[in-house]
Amino acid sequence: MDEQKKFQSDIMQKHLRDLLKDPPHLLKNFHYEDILAFLELGEETRFVEGDTIISEDEYVSSAYLVASGKVSIWKENIQLATLETNSFLGETFLFSKNNRMARVTCEEDCILLKYERYMALNYFRKRPEKLFNIFTKNIIEIQQNKISSMNLQLFTLKKRILDDKKW
Repeated sequence: MDEQKKFQSDIMQKHLRDLLKDPPHLLKNFHYEDILAFLELGEETRFVEGDTIISEDEYVSSAYLVASGKVSIWKENIQLATLETNSFLGETFLFSKNNRMARVTCEEDCILLKYERYMALNYFRKRPEKLFNIFTKNIIEIQQNKISSMNLQLFTLKKRILDDKKW
């Protein structure tokens, strides 16, 4: 059993090194040491293809970073997005006290790092306020990118509907 734990630890260290080479957008403009410290807060969670990672009715208290693999976001039976390595799920977990808005499933075997709200808040309490401000700015940028993407999808759908009505 100790051999398997060492093997899993070695795999996780490899994923951490890969994430340090190309940090997720949520950690953009963090110093190397701060990125590493934040990444190490994450609890390794493994999923296999087809697993539900997040349910729609789940209370928001955590976020996930895709360390390896691919996940899909679903609302009812409509696929909204696919996220790959280096993507965060639920990045507003520090501010949101609602239920999840969508279901997330595993598209292929995945390793995710799970971040609990209280651990992340403790992390930021022990660091300069500027770091939390950078984190918040990154969340706003990510949310703005999502809104822009949704606006483009909405425009495309409306245009298609209007074009179909012309015929």
